[in-house]
Amino acid sequence: MIGMGMLRGSPKGRPTNILQQEESAMTTTANSTIIEIANDLVAHCKIEASDFVEHDAKIWDKHFAEGWTSIEGDGKTYTGRDEVAAKYKEWQAGVIVHGCEVSGPFVGSDGFSVIFDLDMESKDGSWPRTKMQEVANYTVENGKIVKEEFRYPPMSCDGECGCEK
Repeated sequence: MIGMGMLRGSPKGRPTNILQQEESAMTTTANSTIIEIANDLVAHCKIEASDFVEHDAKIWDKHFAEGWTSIEGDGKTYTGRDEVAAKYKEWQAGVIVHGCEVSGPFVGSDGFSVIFDLDMESKDGSWPRTKMQEVANYTVENGKIVKEEFRYPPMSCDGECGCEK
């Protein structure tokens, strides 16, 4: 297991990382389910793929609730596999991803977070190659992800993108 969700230091030689505990100690609590889902998602995201929808369908099938909600940083909300897949296809059609580093998971009582460091540019040249950090928060209920919410630093613009500055 990858040990990334660090906890406070522990006396008496106990693990300081919850993921270092014996696997048998993590099989009966709701938190162990969140840890398993979080680790699977992070491992999945570290695999390079040319088709995001096809690749992510595997993790959607395994760990996402039917009709889950996906919320972008601008507040746009997508519900269910079809809407999320359409969002991914649109994004994939307009962006070249040169690299993506994944950090986490950072586990909490009702879900987990993952940090993505993206190196990307628009395919049409409307914005240059840039590096961006994004935090993805995942809410887990009854052993499935019911909500994913993406947050990123405020984007600055000089008005050339067509926005109402």
